[in-house]
Amino acid sequence: MKSLKRLTPTFTLAALLAISGVSIAIPVANWIGSRINTPTKYSIATDISSTQEVERIVERSVYTSKDFAASQVAKKILAAQIESGGTTFTIYRFNFPQTCGKAGCLHVVVDERDKYANSLQLIDLPDKSFPFAAIKKDGCFNVRQPVDSAIDNYEICKRS
Repeated sequence: MKSLKRLTPTFTLAALLAISGVSIAIPVANWIGSRINTPTKYSIATDISSTQEVERIVERSVYTSKDFAASQVAKKILAAQIESGGTTFTIYRFNFPQTCGKAGCLHVVVDERDKYANSLQLIDLPDKSFPFAAIKKDGCFNVRQPVDSAIDNYEICKRS
């Protein structure tokens, strides 16, 4: 018989929820679900999208020389996904000297439903937190950006 120390956190949480009853299980499950689609950091883009998709984003988003191959940087681009208002957005962060400057770094946000892309130049937040957030409005997401000494929220929506 396994001891409780060897059980996975998910199994332990499920066991605790089963013991506590449905009235606690539903709010906790909703809280966990709301956290799943709100990443706090980026991953390697090819862990989220296919190498071919990342290369396509590079080719469409960045001017490159003739001898440049998108495959050279595809595994170095960062990405995250958010679910916002029923739409899944994949956010690609181009964290390279050629795509970052005083105005921030290039981010390409792709609507996974129709592959519509927004290009945004975003400044890192002072606390280095993830600048994107989900909202309930379909086809939209929120971006936080430093402005003077404050952090402002901007609603970004794809064109209809």
